[in-house]
Amino acid sequence: MKVQLVDPSAFTPPYDRALAAALTRAGAEVELLTTRFLYGAVPPAEGYRVEERFYRRSAARGLDAPARVPFKAAEHLPDMLRFRRDAAADVVHYQWLTAPPLDVHLLPRLRPRAMTAHYILPPAPSRRQVASARRVFGAMDAVVAHSEHGAARLREEVGLPAERVRVIPHGAFDYLTRLPEEKPLPAELEGPRAR
Repeated sequence: MKVQLVDPSAFTPPYDRALAAALTRAGAEVELLTTRFLYGAVPPAEGYRVEERFYRRSAARGLDAPARVPFKAAEHLPDMLRFRRDAAADVVHYQWLTAPPLDVHLLPRLRPRAMTAHYILPPAPSRRQVASARRVFGAMDAVVAHSEHGAARLREEVGLPAERVRVIPHGAFDYLTRLPEEKPLPAELEGPRAR
């Protein structure tokens, strides 16, 4: 089974890569579609492919480039349309969408498609925020929440059918235990030591 895992803006590279590795270990052929992460090193790909197909020009300009965010915004529509045209998988799993209210109209027609609901709604959502969440999550065949609380909000506030919501607790990021140049925490961050 071929799975495309999609995080256009590379919002969560450690999580994306841990999930891609776990899916690979479970027997899936996984392709992570993202952008180059500009804030530091990312875990290496373990048995899956990474294709940095989003925001290539703005990422190449670097983090401190003038007008980086508007330049990235200008790349968004062409990149999403290219993804829509070229997507090829048995399952497409969206980790994040960069502009969910717009992106929901640009997604490939491929089915089934799933999305992880990292952020569902603010504490006191407006009707417009609820309607937007309903459009985005409602376009998916399955939605993953990391807690029962999140799943309940998807069912009760967003209005998703219970059979389309799954609770999968967030896993640990074990790559942090294998960093080549581990450094101690600064004293102000250490907190009390266990005795």
